[in-house]
Amino acid sequence: MSQRMPTTSGLRARPEIEALTAYRLRREALVKLNQNESPWDWPPELKDEVLRRVAARPWNRYPAVDSEALRQALAESCGVSPTMIAVTNGSNEAILALVSTYATGRRVVVTAPGYSMVAPLAVIGGATVQAVPLREDFSLDTEAMVAAVSSPEVAVTIIASPNNPTGNAFARPSLTAVLESARGLVVIDEAYAQFTAASFVGDLSRYGHLAIVRTFSKGFALAGVRVGWIIAGEAVLEAVRKALPPYNVNVFSQEAALVALQRPELVSGRVEALIAERRRLEDAVRAIDGVTTYPSQANFLLLRTRAPAADVFAGLLERGVLVRDVSRGPLLENCLRVTVGTHAENNQFLDALRASVRGRSA
Repeated sequence: MSQRMPTTSGLRARPEIEALTAYRLRREALVKLNQNESPWDWPPELKDEVLRRVAARPWNRYPAVDSEALRQALAESCGVSPTMIAVTNGSNEAILALVSTYATGRRVVVTAPGYSMVAPLAVIGGATVQAVPLREDFSLDTEAMVAAVSSPEVAVTIIASPNNPTGNAFARPSLTAVLESARGLVVIDEAYAQFTAASFVGDLSRYGHLAIVRTFSKGFALAGVRVGWIIAGEAVLEAVRKALPPYNVNVFSQEAALVALQRPELVSGRVEALIAERRRLEDAVRAIDGVTTYPSQANFLLLRTRAPAADVFAGLLERGVLVRDVSRGPLLENCLRVTVGTHAENNQFLDALRASVRGRSA
């Protein structure tokens, strides 16, 4: 006798979840410049060191519940107390935990354009989203932001600086005005902190409602390890830790992050090389007719093409180069985002861009 399979026809996800589009970026190419990853993998000797450490750990035991050793190392690196650090499974978990702690059933203010995962994470965390457009030059509309964050309905404000996908760090006076006016938590996402001198870590003692989010994915070249962290006052993190699942960062990830922090000269040297390549790439793109590039303080460039961005994107892909088409975002008509790759990858991108622009304008 065959068993009747249980039906799921009566199951319904939350309407706001059903309205989301699942994150999908699986396309590969010879030159992959679409996810702001470091173009350089870790040296074999550092991988061996991580594997040696992981092999020495008992795999039948849970990892440290709060990543104690890593919190201590991050605190020393950032110049704060370990009680001001919470380690997360990537910066997305950090953002979701902050929303879940402070904004469920309330409102979250974001910039438009801004990091593409912030609004979905706010929705997943049960908040409503209010997007405040940037100015046409991608600077923060200070008056509009101050008006938004002053509302008692706004529980959390999330601002990425440097911003993704525009690449610019927002002016300190504008961010300070937001902090001075906000009635809820202000989260500054410093995912690209290694590529700019601008940071608000030094302001944490002044603003008890400030939280900073960082990641090992960009400057540390550890996108595959999935480690992020929150820097905030003790009262904020005491609450946030209750929203984080225990043992959220595995043994391998903790050890890899610890090894990375012990090699600051490798990280800084690679960041300097990427900044030099970014400047070279920016100068070369600026010389291409029909393409505009914007100043960046991250590891990528935002381009605007005279031809339709979808056509240029397709032309690049035909030539083996994958970038990110961001042209459907607010203020981003005909815009593409390109990660800074190796010297050779950047040359391949430039050749493909020139050919694609010519082909679409002929």
